[in-house]
Amino acid sequence: MSQFDLTRAVKPATGPVIKRILVRCPSTGKLAPTGKTVEESAWDTTKLNRPRLTCPHCHQVHNWTKKDVVLAR
Repeated sequence: MSQFDLTRAVKPATGPVIKRILVRCPSTGKLAPTGKTVEESAWDTTKLNRPRLTCPHCHQVHNWTKKDVVLAR
């Protein structure tokens, strides 16, 4: 019998960390994707342009602010 080394080499993180912008639906409480992404390090200085979303869960249009956002992988 032969033994295999099953450990993986960990890749060093390179480049900016890009996050998806999700917003919580006020009707259902579920997270809804906005279709937008942002560099995590630039989020504090990011300005939002017409932050609206047609929610895939309740099918209503929601206006949102930066306080409503969840940044996801």
